[in-house]
Amino acid sequence: MTGRLFLPVLIFLCAACARLPAITPVPGGLPSASDRAPCSVFPEGSWQFLHSIKAELPDGGGFTSMGLTLLSSHRRTNRSVIMTVEGFVVFDGEYDRRLVVHRALPPFDSPHFAAGLMDDIRLVFFEPEGPVIAAGLLANGSCVCRHQAPDGGYIDVEGPRGGAWGLKRYSRGERLVRSVSAQPPAGGGPGFPASIELTAHGSQNYRLALTLIEAVAAPP
Repeated sequence: MTGRLFLPVLIFLCAACARLPAITPVPGGLPSASDRAPCSVFPEGSWQFLHSIKAELPDGGGFTSMGLTLLSSHRRTNRSVIMTVEGFVVFDGEYDRRLVVHRALPPFDSPHFAAGLMDDIRLVFFEPEGPVIAAGLLANGSCVCRHQAPDGGYIDVEGPRGGAWGLKRYSRGERLVRSVSAQPPAGGGPGFPASIELTAHGSQNYRLALTLIEAVAAPP
């Protein structure tokens, strides 16, 4: 009987953990537009990042590749190129108010891949577009700023703790759909995370592990 009860209880607990968590307010209220230090984890300006990428896919497969990302935080634009480790381009797309795909070879030619990739990049590298509706502390002691996303969902930005930070994106129904964890930069680095891990939750779950190779300031 105990064994039969354990699995449903475990599933219930996991589902509860994936719900929108409570925030305990702190003195001072919400951060102002000029004082967002607890939640300021995103790169400012124009940058070019080169990452190695290890992907784990829903079917148990995966791949290793290189990812080149050129972005502007002011214009909220980005161009993303995925290459084999030998440098052969398998995907090239950009977003500037609309998505344009320049090159997409199988399996990166799925109609949903480009849109999903750009959504993930904007989540990781751009401050959320929606307003901050709550700020304070989570149960684990992390400071957090909660944004109301344009689609009615929520994005929690967990401020740096020892240089590490995190993001969680929830649906309109308050279910966890994306989680991001970033590790502190290597000694002497430019301040960008040495590694970033993004996990997609749900029926099409996958995981991307990005390791920073190079960060270069780009023309504005």
